[in-house]
Amino acid sequence: MPVLAAVSQSFNPILPSAGEIIWSVLSFAVLLVVLVKVAFPPVAAMMSKRSERIREDLEAAEQARREAAELLAQREEELAGARVEAQRIIDDARVLAEQLKSEIVGRGHQEVEAYKAQNEAHLAAERNRVVLELRAEVAGLAIELASRILSQEIEQSEVDPLVEAFLAEADAGSR
Repeated sequence: MPVLAAVSQSFNPILPSAGEIIWSVLSFAVLLVVLVKVAFPPVAAMMSKRSERIREDLEAAEQARREAAELLAQREEELAGARVEAQRIIDDARVLAEQLKSEIVGRGHQEVEAYKAQNEAHLAAERNRVVLELRAEVAGLAIELASRILSQEIEQSEVDPLVEAFLAEADAGSR
């Protein structure tokens, strides 16, 4: 067993000695206490602040998203209202155009009728003037013809009542 005793007392490079383990555990415990007392509170506060800032940023982003959605809905509503208003304006313009068209056509018909009436009155007056001229000329021709037939000159004042009566009878017969 001397070999076994020599092997068990020989230095093991993998396992540290018991004193090193104790000193390592004590150093680690002291370092852990110092870190817990000194370093962890600021790191925890920094992490807490960062978590709070991230939470606030998420809330702000959510609020901005909601406001954007509300604004979008409002703009869509305004756009729909504008479309309705535009359609109403177009419809009003069509109605007004129809009214103006009817009014212009009506005025045109009135002017045409007035022009027709004026022309008819002018034609009637012209026809009466021509008829009167023709009567006077026919009367003159009839007197001249009668004078030639009778071979004597007749006074105009004696014939006028006879001619007027004859023309009245002729006029009544033609109507």
